[in-house]
Amino acid sequence: MSAIHDALENLQQVVRNLEKSVIILEKTRLGEQRDMFAQASNENAVGAISSELIAQRLDSAIQKVERLLSEENAA
Repeated sequence: MSAIHDALENLQQVVRNLEKSVIILEKTRLGEQRDMFAQASNENAVGAISSELIAQRLDSAIQKVERLLSEENAA
């Protein structure tokens, strides 16, 4: 159970860092006029991961944790 707890704490910290990064990015772009019809930038294309893939992996991880916790409570 300790490994799950550590992994969840790590995930929570990573999500906090992501939220902070988004806030900083939004503040730096505040007041910019953005082109609604521009194509998406490929500046990170080499290591780009789709948001759908991230969502699938997070959903899978959540399901595994829920299953482990329910098995723990059943025992």
